[in-house]
Parts: sequence; C-alpha cells; structure tokens
Amino acid sequence: MLQRSCSALGLVLLLGGLASSPPLQSQTALPEDNGRRVFKANARIVVLDVVVTGMQGRPVGGLHKQDFLVSEDGHPQTISYFEEHTGAQPLQANLPDLPPNVFTNVPRVKPSDSVTVLVLDSLNTPLADQSRVRAQMLKYLKKQQPGRRMAVFTLGTRLRFVQGFTDDPALLTAAINNRKNGAGLQTSPLLQSDSETAANQELVAALAEHAPDAAAAWQQFMADQSSTRSGARITLTLAAFQELAHYLAGIPGRKNVAWFSGAFPVVIFPNPALPDSFGVQGDDQEEVRKTDALLASAQVAIYPIAAEGLATDLLYSAGADARGAQQRVSRPQQEEAQERNADHAGMEEIARDTGGAAFYNTNGLADALARVADHGSYFYTLTYTSANLATDGRFRKIQVKLANYSGYQLAYRHGYYADDAKSIQAAAAKPAPKPVSDPLSPFLRPGLPDATQIPLTLRVMRGSAPPRAGPALTTRSSASPGQGGDNPNLKGPLTRYMVDFMIAARGLQWNQAPDGRRHVSVEAALVVYNHEGKPLNWMLRQINLNLDAAQYTTAQASGVNLYLEIDAPDDGFSLRSGIYDLNSNLTGTLEIPLRTIVSPGPTTSSR
Repeated sequence: MLQRSCSALGLVLLLGGLASSPPLQSQTALPEDNGRRVFKANARIVVLDVVVTGMQGRPVGGLHKQDFLVSEDGHPQTISYFEEHTGAQPLQANLPDLPPNVFTNVPRVKPSDSVTVLVLDSLNTPLADQSRVRAQMLKYLKKQQPGRRMAVFTLGTRLRFVQGFTDDPALLTAAINNRKNGAGLQTSPLLQSDSETAANQELVAALAEHAPDAAAAWQQFMADQSSTRSGARITLTLAAFQELAHYLAGIPGRKNVAWFSGAFPVVIFPNPALPDSFGVQGDDQEEVRKTDALLASAQVAIYPIAAEGLATDLLYSAGADARGAQQRVSRPQQEEAQERNADHAGMEEIARDTGGAAFYNTNGLADALARVADHGSYFYTLTYTSANLATDGRFRKIQVKLANYSGYQLAYRHGYYADDAKSIQAAAAKPAPKPVSDPLSPFLRPGLPDATQIPLTLRVMRGSAPPRAGPALTTRSSASPGQGGDNPNLKGPLTRYMVDFMIAARGLQWNQAPDGRRHVSVEAALVVYNHEGKPLNWMLRQINLNLDAAQYTTAQASGVNLYLEIDAPDDGFSLRSGIYDLNSNLTGTLEIPLRTIVSPGPTTSSR
C-alpha cells in the first residue's frame, strides 16, 4: 500500500540515465498505445504503523513480533515484517551532488523513522482561534527537543507550503511569523462569525413569535446556506489533504500531521430539527475514499487538534453580544453541546482511521503538539500479505491485538479499500479517454510542494527562441521548433528552455500485454509563471509508451527519458514541471526558479 521513496542509488541511476539516454523523439521504435490499467501490483501488501501506549499515554517499547495478532475481516494474518521504532536520531543521507542545471524532486532530507507536519488551518478556523494556535506553536518551539524534524503548511482556500522539514526551531519560528508566505492570520470566507450566528438566531426567535412558518423557512434557508459553505470547505479540505499526501509520499517513514483547526468537516450529520432532515447532508464519500487511500499510501497519521481550546457556549464567547442571551429559547444550550460532540466525534473518527489521536477541550495546544511528536515517534511497523485476493472494492477491516498483554492502547489504521475488479476490467477494455478535467492541472499551481510519488530528474538548458509560428498542436508528444508552448498570445523577447525528463521506471505502473510488451500512458507538462504566480506559457502532452522486452529492461535500468521545449518571456520567474501516470493516478512534480539555470544551452532547437 505504500509508495517508497527513491533511494540514493536510485538518484544515481536517474542522473546516469539522464546523461546517457537520448530524448524521446529519437526513440522512434516506441509506438503508441492507449490501453489503461488501474490494478496496483502491491495493493495486497498491507503496511501498518502501530502505536502502543500504557499508563498516562506513555509509549510502550520492547515488544516483539510474536506479541502482535493481526486479523483482516476476522481472518488471522501472518506478519511478514516487523520493526520497532524508538525515535532515535537519524543519520545524514548521502545523496550525490547534482550537476549544474540538473534538478530532482527526490527529497534531500535525512531519512528518519518519523517526521511531524504542522497544518495551520484558517479555512475552518475563526481568527481568534488562529491567534491562539500560533502563540501556542511559538511557545512549543522555544522548548522543542533537538532532532525533531517538522514542516509547516497552511490551509486557506488552498494548501500552501511554508517551511520544509527542519529541526531548527529558529527556521520554524521565522516561518510561522512570516506573514508574506501565507502563515499570517486569514479570515475564512466560508465561516460565519459568532455575532452573525447570534443575529440570525435572534431573527428566528422574533419570527417564531408572530410567523412560525416564516421562522421555519428562514431556519431552513440558513441551514441550506450553512450546508453550501460546509460542502465547499469539505471539498477544499479534502483536496488539500490529497495534495499533502502527494508531497509526503516520497519522504520515508511515518508522517504525523498535527492539524490545528476550528472544525473538521469530513462528515455532515443530518439535523432532525429541520423540516428536511437530510437536506444538508453532503455526498463526498468518493473523495473521502480517495483521500483516505492517498494518506494510507503515504504512511500518514492525522492528529486533529481543536483550535478552540476549552470549549465555551456561544452565549459566553467573546464574539457574541448581549443579544445572544435572548437566544437560549430558540437555540438551547444542549444543541451547542451536540454540535461540539459531533465535531469531536469526527476528530476521533479521523484519528482512528489514520492511526493518530485527537486532542480537544484543552488550552495546552503546545503540550498537545509535544504529545503528537512523542506519540508518533515510538511505534511498530508490521506488514502482511492479505489472504483475501478478491477484487471487490470493499472496505477491509483490520484489527490488531496484543497476545499476552492487557491494559494497553493501540493506535493504527483500521482498514483499507480493496481494488474493484469491475473498474479494472472496464479500464483495461477501452482506450484511455480524454479527461474532462485534466488530472495533472491541480498539481501545477505555483508554490505547491513538489509531488514525489513519481521520482523524476530534470536537465534544463537555456537558449534563444526561434520565431513563433502560432500555437503548438496539443496532440504532439513534444514541442516543435518555433512552437515552444501553447500560449498563442506570447510576445516579446523570448528564451527557449529545453527540458529533459528522466523518470524512474519503477515509479510508473506498466501494463503487460499478452505479447509481452509493456504499456504506460503519462501526461507531461511545463508551465512558466511570473513572480505574481500568473501563467505566462504552458504545454501539456499525453505520451503513450509501448516497450518490448529489451526496451523495458533498459528503461528499468536507466529510466524513461522525455523531452519538451517551452518559451518564456523576460518576466518568467519559475518553471513548474509535472508527470502524471494515467494508470496509477500517481504524480511527480518539480518547480524550478529560472534564475537557477546558469549554463547557456544551444541557440536553437536542434532536437
């Protein structure tokens, strides 16, 4: 279920392949094929991280393989791999230095048992709670234990990368204090303030005295509006966690995500007090399932932490005015408690499903973060090969117990979704369709963290662009001379960037035909952005590879080489590249500041 990162040896192979392999255009022996396959060859290998805690939530060490009992849907499973992680300091990774103008998305970080990710959520959190979270984070960093590697992201209307993994508290503190990088306080456009809520409740109470039907209609209208906003927050939140999973997939070990939020909108419960009890219930199960699978593959455990601190009733909150005191009749205290309990239940569900823990009803957010780091640093990794080979698309329930111990708490992922045979057969039986919404586009926005599910290395050379001859043909597998990109309105002095992609073949999902040939369909893209994040030029190509046995062996040894060219005007700031495997739905992206391309390339396109 896990996608492992590219090793130092793999990076050497990528660099060696980039230096020796010809571009795709010279590989004329590779015919195209539109076949698709979604079967995941490693889907039956189940990897579990199990945290065992005892008294006062302290980690329990010293357990052995025979102490654990694992079952799937009630059937015992044989543990094939076992490892205890004790939070020991990692060793420095020995990755090779990159030549000039060569870049890679292989994470150049220290391999370790686990890392911690801070997600500061302004999309689902009121301003006052955001201030509390940041103050508590700065308090924690003043006492951070050495060697604890953390990264910082923020979630507004999109996920923003703030600070990469580091164990330097000064860098993390500077990142949280830097308002220009998206870490500052932000008002959510999808949250209603306490004052607005109190005013709406007062209106409902006033209407109820003279026009009960109007009061019910207005209450339903407010609920529908709340449902629309909640639906939008759910969509944005799930998309953010999918992007986060893509980023974390290439980083080895367990990832503990501390999610500071004022609300955790994953499940919307029906409200029996409304005329239409189920009218505000959303249907996001497919996206929830997709997000869950990506988090499982990336070995991510979610630790929801309520930004509200100690919960108080709306009547006593700082944002409510005296009118709130009049709303006890129309909105009794137990209703607020029910909403909080439902939110806390959602937190518990998220934590239980991903192997984390939930923290709420506490003002000690710094202490909660310390507990996240401790909880997620001491764990056991178990793997087993599922005895159930059926491809029925159903949820497989996992249960882990200790054979000879009692009184301990176990945190682990409680299941996964099996592959769906009907989807597999349907995908394999027909050509790959043109997607309505291109799957690679969401990963090409500027400033997003690099997706690392597909390891790739780029060599980028700079030269003079020939005169443009109109927009490029989108059906071509690479740019033609004079057509460096698909923006037909690109004018002015241009620079041609010639980009060699070297893709790790093992990062792609190959489909084997009856004649032994291997097939894979990928999308490759380049986008040039200016300093403000506006796209200046772009290109997207679908490339279908059909390799015989000898070509496939070569690709496994030296990688898959693709070649594209794109033009950039003088105000071009960054070049974002991407690869998307249409068979496995895995992604690799890499963003390069154009100023870092130092060596001149040929003056014309000669490929």
